[in-house]
This record gives sequence, structure tokens and C-alpha cells, in this order.
Amino acid sequence: MSFLNDYSQHKTPNFTIYMHSDGDYGFFEHDEYGDGCGGGLWFEDKELVDYDGVAMLPQEVWFALKELGISWDGEDDY
Repeated sequence: MSFLNDYSQHKTPNFTIYMHSDGDYGFFEHDEYGDGCGGGLWFEDKELVDYDGVAMLPQEVWFALKELGISWDGEDDY
């Protein structure tokens, strides 16, 4: 059994975003560069509260999270 069984996958043109079924954690990877251009995502009540792996959350990832109903205080950066 793969650990990914507990994750839903969401594709963008360049990234795959994985969201854990508990809603508290996810991660993203670039389709070409893998986790070298990816990172972790932490949520509380459908709000992004932290991320790591990259200095700035890729805009493409943020827009996909927004479409999934996730809010974020850093939204003004885009």
C-alpha cells in the first residue's frame, strides 16, 4: 500500500499538488524538476498557514489551491 493512497492529486500545467485526506497537510512537486521545485503545505481550517521547500510559493500552485477553496494571508503577494 502506497502512502499516496491517503492523498488526492490535483494537476496544473507544471505541478502536481497532493492533499492529504485529513485536510491538514499537502505537498507539491514540479512535473519536470520534482521536489527540487516543490515543498510541503500545512493547513488549518482550509487556510494555508505554512509552506516550505521554496522561497516563494509558485503562483501556479497558489492559484490551484485557491480553486480548491484554500485561503492564505500571503495572497496579496500575487
